[in-house]
Amino acid sequence: MNEQDAVGLVREIEAAWNGHDMKRFAARFAPDADFVNVVGAWWRGREEIEAQHAARHAGVFRDSTMHLDLAALKEIAPGVGVMHVTWQLGGHGGSGPTGTTDTRRGIWSWTVREHAGELEIVSSHNTDVLPGPAVGRLESA
Repeated sequence: MNEQDAVGLVREIEAAWNGHDMKRFAARFAPDADFVNVVGAWWRGREEIEAQHAARHAGVFRDSTMHLDLAALKEIAPGVGVMHVTWQLGGHGGSGPTGTTDTRRGIWSWTVREHAGELEIVSSHNTDVLPGPAVGRLESA
């Protein structure tokens, strides 16, 4: 597992989100992946991850843009790692804990594994960082 592959995964997820292509987005998740969103909804499996994101991209996220940066990569076993990705989201319609359309920031944690020559996301947990003092590496995001 190397940083170049991790950055490639981050860029692919970002491009899929910004293209509002949730089939492409979900394709980077394992078939049995878990996804916990910023409000604690827990989606199980690639199909549910795709369907739930597609519904939101038809509504509140239809005009959104997301910028992602790899903040940390730690290989925890051969071919298995944990990634922390910082994000900024704009152009959305009043979603999230703040209830505003202001730019949101957060940290997205991914457990990834090497599969068929690429990294795939096995587990994902997304967290909004509420306005206030900078946390960790977000001060530079």
